[in-house]
Amino acid sequence: MSGHPPAGLMTEKVPMVIDVHAHHYPKQYLERIGRPGLPPAAAAALAYQDIGQRLALLDRVGIDTQVLSVSQAQPYLPAAADAADAARLINDLYADVCRDHPGRFYAFAALPLPHVDESLEEIARTLDTRWMVGVTIGCSVGERQLDDAVFEPVFQELDRRQTPVFLHPVGQEGTSWLAGSNLPWLVGAPFEDTAAALRLVLGGVIDRHPGIRFIVPHLGGTIPFLLARVTRKSDDRVRSGLARLYYDTVSGSTDAVVCSCHAFGADRLLFGTDYPYCDEAEFEHHLTYLDDCGLEPAALEGVRGGTAATLLHLDRGTPSPG
Repeated sequence: MSGHPPAGLMTEKVPMVIDVHAHHYPKQYLERIGRPGLPPAAAAALAYQDIGQRLALLDRVGIDTQVLSVSQAQPYLPAAADAADAARLINDLYADVCRDHPGRFYAFAALPLPHVDESLEEIARTLDTRWMVGVTIGCSVGERQLDDAVFEPVFQELDRRQTPVFLHPVGQEGTSWLAGSNLPWLVGAPFEDTAAALRLVLGGVIDRHPGIRFIVPHLGGTIPFLLARVTRKSDDRVRSGLARLYYDTVSGSTDAVVCSCHAFGADRLLFGTDYPYCDEAEFEHHLTYLDDCGLEPAALEGVRGGTAATLLHLDRGTPSPG
């Protein structure tokens, strides 16, 4: 177990373990966006919102830092004022958690999309604080996809700031071919990841905005498995574009990690757990299974936290704010 340093102490020898894919659902936020229950899995996850219990679990497993985000519960409300109010609420609640536990938690700020002006205001309000290390955006926003021109002003500002952007599926419960059996999340979510990543590349978003560091969850969905199919009739632009993205390791499958390393390179992988959508044993497995993927020690250290520390500008040698 790596443990974590007391606030203000300098420790440079022990590599950090950073979980870039973790969620937190304050009750007042869910009430604000009108989703007090969320899907069944999310409702069950609400039982794990106590921060003290979460910290104890992080310590037992050996995770130093979590980066919090809202998962599918984005503040994408129809009225701009309501969406902006909800985004401010969740970002302020996350900042409170980070401030109370310096160095243990950071957050990806939520944006009130598709409302561009309000999103730009929230970017300016949050990204100059020490707690917000990037933003989170859904794999789609309502009926709009990420290569929609309406988002260009937002991406321009994120590009200017060289911002990490963490993507997350939003759920496709209304899609007929995914109806029932929890298919929107069992398989729909990784298909959302796949489509979003390909739109960023094929739609030219990453070329127009090279300063944005996009993070795709769940090892990129189906991309590693389908890489030959999606690149066989294209030039190298698609393959090289996908290799410019980052991917978290929420999977649990050593074969999937090995496939992703072949597809993207181990230096593009970031450790994640999808907490609290897992029990304690599965939570620990999300970390320990990486030891069985055949990675060289330096590559494994990068996946577990070294790459994220650089990407998110987290440095264990810097005194924690206290």
